[in-house]
Amino acid sequence: MAVAALLAVPASDIDGTVYSNIDGEKSVIGVDTDEDYTIIYENTDYDDATAYPNMSMSIEYDAKLVDSSGNTVSSGVSPSSGSLTNGVPETLTVSAPEDAGNYKLVVSYTVEVTYTDSEGETVEVPEEDLVRDDDTYSIKVVKPITLSVTLTNGDNLDLDGFGLYFIVDGEKMEDSFTTIDLEKEGSTSVTYDWIADASSGAHTFKVVPADSGNLVSIDGLDTEHTFYVGDNDYSIYTALLVVLIVIILMVMVWVYRKPVKNFGKPKSRR
Repeated sequence: MAVAALLAVPASDIDGTVYSNIDGEKSVIGVDTDEDYTIIYENTDYDDATAYPNMSMSIEYDAKLVDSSGNTVSSGVSPSSGSLTNGVPETLTVSAPEDAGNYKLVVSYTVEVTYTDSEGETVEVPEEDLVRDDDTYSIKVVKPITLSVTLTNGDNLDLDGFGLYFIVDGEKMEDSFTTIDLEKEGSTSVTYDWIADASSGAHTFKVVPADSGNLVSIDGLDTEHTFYVGDNDYSIYTALLVVLIVIILMVMVWVYRKPVKNFGKPKSRR
């Protein structure tokens, strides 16, 4: 287990006994949403109180969210600065902007360590022995895709608190769980904002019961739907092209059938 944990840490995050890192559950978040990330700084070089009497360590951090051009997003991180305790994680909240794109959470550290040497003098540890390069965490901000399904109760029983999940591209979306109350022969719509770094092209989704053993008759349940991301759905363009062709044909027929006016024989020159 210890070996696995060590392998899980990127090599760039290890520098002797100095360790710092940013961690989060999501690297893709929706526009105008908040997501929490944890940061940590740990230095065990000076834990020996005998070797480093009166040791004092001060850890400060500065955090910012930058766009793909390197510009800092206003109010992108909270708190944007503060103090850390050695080896203790701190939570930062990233507030995604309204513009989709690629961003980075950037955290820099300022660390000061002092101790008393054998002659009773205060020794200040050089900064290059304490601070590594800035930590970065790549975040993609996307516009959610709203998926919606209309469900109609075909049973003769009222349904109360009936649990549902959305399945997108064959994967159950754990955060999509919802419940509905549906009277007999009644209808309702359920929606889910899908946040993903979706590839262009066709995708599928459906709504399924949370309890797979629940044999109820609901129209729209377990029915697969297709939607498109990007410009791969050409149905609108095809329809517009058909309309344009019809208009051109009508103009051609009108021109062909338009009567030709005879203005008589032109006068000869005198």
